[in-house]
Amino acid sequence: MLISFTQTYGNDRSKLHEIYSRDKRLIQFKNMFDINIHSFHNCNKETIDNYKNLNKVKNSIYLEFNNIPYSQTIKHLKYFLKEKGCTYFFFSQDDTFSDENSYIDWVELLDYVKEHNKNFMLDLHHVTDMLDIRIKLNEIKNTFNVYHLTSLDFHEKIQFAMDDSPYICSIDMLDVIYDDKYVQQGSVWNSERYLFEKFKTVKINRYLLSDLKKTFKNYNIFGRTTHHRDFWIKQLKQKGLYDD
Repeated sequence: MLISFTQTYGNDRSKLHEIYSRDKRLIQFKNMFDINIHSFHNCNKETIDNYKNLNKVKNSIYLEFNNIPYSQTIKHLKYFLKEKGCTYFFFSQDDTFSDENSYIDWVELLDYVKEHNKNFMLDLHHVTDMLDIRIKLNEIKNTFNVYHLTSLDFHEKIQFAMDDSPYICSIDMLDVIYDDKYVQQGSVWNSERYLFEKFKTVKINRYLLSDLKKTFKNYNIFGRTTHHRDFWIKQLKQKGLYDD
């Protein structure tokens, strides 16, 4: 069973939800999943209702978490996934939208994912020029390429062995990524910092999709990391995803 997960934490995210509702390729991708979870962490009713009214993704399930730390929501999510019989898991933030992915056949991509029963993660954000253009190409498919990298390769090249960028993985990887120490971290910032540090030394498969075009990426236009907000908004406007 294929399950996707996106979480909104806090309020004032309505603009992101509007962008999401216009992202035809992301919606098309998610519509191929058996269950699409959208989780709300400490969100008010207005935020939740606004998203539900805009949401065009089929097979959607809504989870709400209040008055518990961010990392605890991931603990509950893991229980939910195992209960539902999840085999493959797609993670994206609520500010994750399409980049240059029109060339990818989603059916071919998901068929490729299903070839891997365990120890599998496919990064859907980074590209070779962000790491090292001399990286060995391992697999050539009809609409995409795959590079067999690990978390240590990422750490060596860009110092981020693990981050919050979108990925798809086999369900067994979630216990490796979100271990008991992760669950104890509390806030989203502490949780992300823990993953950054952990995977500097812990080696897991983190395959890389594509060469020079990102499949999906995070557009940081809200929150603490908005240093390039104007640039991201310009890109979103060019894609027809953002209006004033």
